[in-house]
Amino acid sequence: MYACPWCERKSFSFWQKQSLGPNKPVKCKACTRAVTVPWDRAHFAAAPMFILAVVSMYFVGDAFDSKLYAIGGAVAGVVLGMLFTIPLYHFIVPLIRPGAGGMPSARRRRI
Repeated sequence: MYACPWCERKSFSFWQKQSLGPNKPVKCKACTRAVTVPWDRAHFAAAPMFILAVVSMYFVGDAFDSKLYAIGGAVAGVVLGMLFTIPLYHFIVPLIRPGAGGMPSARRRRI
């Protein structure tokens, strides 16, 4: 369970946090306030999945000279990438209050 950044109660499950994105705030069950994750850390945690999908698609498709195998390689890359993405998301992506930082628009306003 993860603590809400507003009320500090543990009201978010592991899978609720995994499905939470920077543009998809979720309401806390205890205090009903919106909670989100930082944009930069969420994208950093998702990077292995995308990188492995593209690399697998390129190398598997090239090795077998087949578009069908390339698609299978991409799917295998996504599955393998999820093995890295899920633990990264768990450890490096905190729950934050919306607008608390990490969003590109918030950075532009400060400059």
